[in-house]
Amino acid sequence: MAQIIKIHDYISRYELDPYHYMNQFIRLKKERWLSLLEAAERQHEERQDSAEQPEPVQKRKKFSLKRRKEEIEADIQEERHQWFEEEDDLNVRLPKSRMALASFYKRHLYEFQLKWASSTLSEMSNLSNQVKQDRILRFLAQQLPDSYFIMYKPVLKIQQAAVELSIVIISPLDIFCVSFIEAEEDSVYIGSKHRFWEKKTGSQTESVLNPALSLFRTGSVVSKIVKQKGADIPVSKLLLSRTSYIDYPEPPYGLELVDKRGLAEWMERQKKNTAPIKHHQLKAAKALLSYCLSDSYRRQEWLE
Repeated sequence: MAQIIKIHDYISRYELDPYHYMNQFIRLKKERWLSLLEAAERQHEERQDSAEQPEPVQKRKKFSLKRRKEEIEADIQEERHQWFEEEDDLNVRLPKSRMALASFYKRHLYEFQLKWASSTLSEMSNLSNQVKQDRILRFLAQQLPDSYFIMYKPVLKIQQAAVELSIVIISPLDIFCVSFIEAEEDSVYIGSKHRFWEKKTGSQTESVLNPALSLFRTGSVVSKIVKQKGADIPVSKLLLSRTSYIDYPEPPYGLELVDKRGLAEWMERQKKNTAPIKHHQLKAAKALLSYCLSDSYRRQEWLE
């Protein structure tokens, strides 16, 4: 499951200490999965015992997937402030099967990631329902490996101006500047080097803004930043579609097109990328995060 390190102009924990949180995410992910397996087994045994020996109804035991305050204080004891994090308990009945449990865990882990990508221990950003329900963000986070970092349409400050980029995916080997074109199932995008493309759905044709324009702008900004910071990692531009076909016989140099015919294969190649997190990858992520803008407010606990 990829790490979401930045969403729009939301404040992110990764901005504070990228190396710490990127490594900590992988450690916590493993620990929580093992804890969840133990909790599910314990609940299953308790249900069996209850079936054999009926007892008065009791409250279900709460199972927490969040770190307790002592763990937080241990992790950040060298920080300048005594930070804290609220503890959210799950009062739920865990699934019996391992497959159902894994699905439950992925859903919860995704919500946990959204929290890390929209808050720190002292500040928060307003996480919109649009982001919570964003299918593309969820798709990327749940399909890509742990060693991939996602910056989802981040807002950067470039020459005193706020610039929103396309999706940026930082893998151990490459940086992908990505745009998705989503339309009706089996629709066709006809590409060109002009400002507008054509989108055909059945017998209807309409003009749409050339999606490659924002991609090339994003690629240019990202390449310049990582080069300035000395991060030796190639930057590529990728146009994806889960629903449509892309008809563009001679796309510009450096633009890769992956439509619904090749998306599964492209995603499978990424899943098979077992390379660990690399130093130049961390360096590139830190460089890009240093240019990001954040709109946040102080947590009520800190105001008090």
